[in-house]
Amino acid sequence: MPNPSVPEAAAIEAAYEDQVKTLYKVLVANLIDEPDSQESDQLSVDKFKVGLRIAKRARELALNALDGAAPVKITSTRKKK
Repeated sequence: MPNPSVPEAAAIEAAYEDQVKTLYKVLVANLIDEPDSQESDQLSVDKFKVGLRIAKRARELALNALDGAAPVKITSTRKKK
């Protein structure tokens, strides 16, 4: 794991935190805008979880790039048709 005192690593971590905050705000907005039902709640949560997975993957890839580590195996978050 990269040293958090490295400016690039700190910037990556800050960007990840900002992305999580944005995802949370979108979740709240979706819950406010959609009718109050278990189905719409689940859809909003599912979208949040996908966004969070992507943000985590991007953070790990970026931090690994700083280390020059071998690339992380990327698994698709997209559903196959």
